Amino acid sequence: MSRPPHRVVVTGLGLVSSLALDREGTWSAMLEGRDGLGPLTRLALPLEPAQIAGQVAMDPDRHRTLCECMALRALEEALDGFRPDGPPDRIGVFQGAGTSGLPVAEAYLEERLAGRRGRAAEPAFQSPSTVTDALARRLGARGPRGTIMNACSSSLLALGQAWERLAAGELDLAVGGGAEGLCRTTYAGFSCLKAVDPQKCRPFSRDRAGLNLGEGAVQILLEPLDRARARGAWIYAEVLGYGASMDAHHPTAPHPEGEGAARAMAMALRTGGLAPADVDLVSAHGTATPANDGAECQAIRRALGTAADSVSVTSTKSQFGHTLGAAGAFGAAAAILALRDQAVSPTLRLEAADPACDLDCTALVAKQRVLRAALVNAFAFGGNNVSLALRRWEGR
Repeated sequence: MSRPPHRVVVTGLGLVSSLALDREGTWSAMLEGRDGLGPLTRLALPLEPAQIAGQVAMDPDRHRTLCECMALRALEEALDGFRPDGPPDRIGVFQGAGTSGLPVAEAYLEERLAGRRGRAAEPAFQSPSTVTDALARRLGARGPRGTIMNACSSSLLALGQAWERLAAGELDLAVGGGAEGLCRTTYAGFSCLKAVDPQKCRPFSRDRAGLNLGEGAVQILLEPLDRARARGAWIYAEVLGYGASMDAHHPTAPHPEGEGAARAMAMALRTGGLAPADVDLVSAHGTATPANDGAECQAIRRALGTAADSVSVTSTKSQFGHTLGAAGAFGAAAAILALRDQAVSPTLRLEAADPACDLDCTALVAKQRVLRAALVNAFAFGGNNVSLALRRWEGR
C-alpha cells in the first residue's frame, strides 16, 4: 500500500478509565505507576474464581447505557469546546464494539428469570452500533459510520479505517475509538477459558497467569493536517498508517511465533514510511496470558529485527485491565501521550520477566526517553492482528 497524499493528525483525545474520568488524570496516574484494578463490584458473580477488574467510577443514566455514557464523556473531552462547522457529510465516526448493549439484555433476562415481565423494548433497541450512533448524533455527523466487531482489535481497526478515509481526502474530520463496559457474558466467558487471573495481572512475567477484565472509553479526533493547521488546532501526534493481518491458526490462541502479528507490524511500518530503527515505542497488546506475551515479543523481533533491542515496550493492561473492544484505542491513547510527553508508562508487577519476553518491557516504573515514532498493537481472538503507526508531532 502506498501512502495516500493527505497527512492525518490527532487533534483531540478523551479518556475515561478505571484510574480517572479524564485524560490528564489517567495519564498522570499511569506515569506514577498506579493501577485501576480492584475488587469486582460492577457485577455479582460470586462463583467466579477471579474477583478483580478495572472498573470506572460511573453508572449509566436513565436514558443511556454505560458504554454510551463513557463514550460521550470521552468525546466531550476530545472536542474540548470545538464545534465542527464543516459539511456534516464529511464527518465520520468509527468505533470498536464489544459488549455494547449486552448489559441491557442481561438485565432483561434477569427480570424474566425472576418471573417479572421486564421491558423488552430496551434490549430490542440495543445493537452493536448503539455507541457509534450516539456519537454521530452528538456531532451531527452524516458521513460514513463504522462499527467494528473484531474482538480485541476492534477499536484499533476502527482508528485505522478512520485514518484511511481521511488520508484519501474523503473526510474533513473523524472520531475513532471504543467503549467497553463489564458484563456477565464476557466475564464468565473468559473465566471458562481459564484466561482470567484471580490476582492482578503481570504482563511479560515468568509467572503470568492470565488477564484482568476492565472497562472504559477512548475517543480520538483525527483531521487532515491542512485543516488542523487552518483552524489553529493543538496537534498531539501524526497517524502514519496501519497494518492488518489474519493468522488463520486457532479460534483463541495466537500463532505461537507471532507470524501474523509481525506481518501487521511490518505493514504498518511500510504504510507509514518508517524504518524499524525509527520506532522507539511499542504499545503492546500485552494481555498477560501465557500464550500471548511470548508470541508478541517474537513478533516485535520479527518486524523490527535488531532495532527491537532499542525499543521500549509497555502494556496498558497492567493498569486498566483488558478493555476488550476498546483495548486498541487505550493502547493508542497511551502511545499518543507518550510521544507528546516523551515518557513511557510502566508495565506493572513485572518482577521477573519470562525469558521469551526478552525486550525492554518498561518494568515497574515509567521511563523518560526520546520517542520519535510508535507502533500500537492489538491482537484479537481468531488471529485478527492490527498495528497502528504514530509519529511525534514536531510542528512540521
